[in-house]
Amino acid sequence: MISRSTLINSIILSIIGISINNPVMAIIKKHNTYTPVPLKSSAVVAGSMVNADSLIRNADEELTKELATIQLGNIPNPLGEIVLDKNTISQKLGDLAKSVEIPDNVRIKRLGASLNGDYVKTRIQELCQNDSDDNLSFDFSRLSSIIVLPGNVISWNVKSNSSNKLGMRLFALEAETEGGPFRQLIQVNVSKTIEAAELCQLVKPGEVITEDMVRPVPVTIKNEKNNTAVSYKDVIGKTLDRFKSAGTIIRNSDLSKSNSTKTAQSRKTTSKAVGIRTPQALEMMSASMKNDAITESFLIKPGENVEFRVNSGALSLSIPAKAVQGGNTGDEIELINLKNKRKISGVITEKGVVEYAQK
Repeated sequence: MISRSTLINSIILSIIGISINNPVMAIIKKHNTYTPVPLKSSAVVAGSMVNADSLIRNADEELTKELATIQLGNIPNPLGEIVLDKNTISQKLGDLAKSVEIPDNVRIKRLGASLNGDYVKTRIQELCQNDSDDNLSFDFSRLSSIIVLPGNVISWNVKSNSSNKLGMRLFALEAETEGGPFRQLIQVNVSKTIEAAELCQLVKPGEVITEDMVRPVPVTIKNEKNNTAVSYKDVIGKTLDRFKSAGTIIRNSDLSKSNSTKTAQSRKTTSKAVGIRTPQALEMMSASMKNDAITESFLIKPGENVEFRVNSGALSLSIPAKAVQGGNTGDEIELINLKNKRKISGVITEKGVVEYAQK
């Protein structure tokens, strides 16, 4: 189709006697003929924004500037992509669509790189294990198997962002890439399994724990609370502050507060003190202590209603009973089971509570 300006030029030239096939006419025809710039059917962008100038190879500077102001879409994630059809691109270009030749479909991909999640897991395990001699376990369910970076990796590292050793820990993955710096927080649940000490029999307060009183059992510790299970090796030779039944896992709060150093010093002091006393003085002291114990008020008095407890492993029962005898903590007394009126016996553990004593 001949444009209006070309037609006018042809008429003018014919009037002044210049042929349409004349070289001058050829220059005019060339000046008035416009060839659309072809767009690429696929392209790669460095960032998330996709502008129209990313689809052209060679074009004049003015057209390139105009296309650079038009956004065709957005790719939020590295290595992501979008596909645009001809109609969508044409609508976004508006009047500029006449200046370009648009393919039926255009595929645009964002640059990026991937980091294997197993490498990150190994680094986190090394960090945690360096701070602990225990056998640690890790829950990496919050960590992706593939971590997408904005560009090829130059360097990367993992740092701990939390001070706790167990429980939910926070780590920061930091990387330098060709696409710029990258930082991602990672949550990992860390726990440890120890050989805890489980009682094989009833143990009284002050009684020294020996190897035949406990057995090692695996226990998973998921946090750093103070009242955690104590390892089997750390329990031997210690004493308890309270009565504990068979099947009980010994915890920090169960152990006597006095440490071995204080106990040794106390024994030395007692030994020295006894050494300077006469046998008569010791006998008088013993008699005095017995009299004080007898005259002291019972924690549980005869005829008093009490709670009789049976704790053995997973079994836990509570039975109403009446004390036949009186006594204090640690004394074994007889009771009457108020449900069946039978006689039973147990050890006083606290005010109003008597616990079954395993024979």
